[in-house]
Amino acid sequence: MEKIKTLIVLSLVLCSEIALSQHSGSAPFVRKSLMSMSTGLSAGAMVFNPVQEVYFTGSFAYCVEQQIGVRTDLYIFLPDYNFDGQLQKNSCILLGPEFHLPLGHFDWSILFEPGIAFPYFKDGTANKKAQAEPVFQFSLATTYYFLRNFHVSVSAGYLHGNYFLESTDPYKLDELRLNASLGINIFVNHQQAFNRKDVKF
Repeated sequence: MEKIKTLIVLSLVLCSEIALSQHSGSAPFVRKSLMSMSTGLSAGAMVFNPVQEVYFTGSFAYCVEQQIGVRTDLYIFLPDYNFDGQLQKNSCILLGPEFHLPLGHFDWSILFEPGIAFPYFKDGTANKKAQAEPVFQFSLATTYYFLRNFHVSVSAGYLHGNYFLESTDPYKLDELRLNASLGINIFVNHQQAFNRKDVKF
């Protein structure tokens, strides 16, 4: 219940930032051809297991249209070997569409990202290699762009997936994730390097 309350509070904070940015009156910063890269940290709390996890994150995103982009996220699992019951491995990579609602230098986005997780639990299987398991993550994010080429971002997401061990019941990977990151961004120039001239006879 506490995890759900935390997600609701964070969502309200994101909405309030959007409401405040409406008073800026400036043109949306996010538009077609915006490319961004960022790194940060993510904290996760599993829904069906009493386990908390930490990830180093990296992301790459590109706006293919005014409010539609493509984004990939990499979560590198940082294990705590002193934490009883925690997975030894649980990195994942996600790729999917991102829908933008830009207001001035603020941007609120919704992400739908399928991907692959690589979990491993030493007490659950004879195979010591991480397995590849399909996962899906839904996220809400808010980003603030400053100095034209930099941005900060926070997001809240829910990841769903299963880790199939030797036992009949899978290890549920469902997890609430909170992420904070810092990144750089540029607008990709699609203009031709030179203009051909028609040859006249």
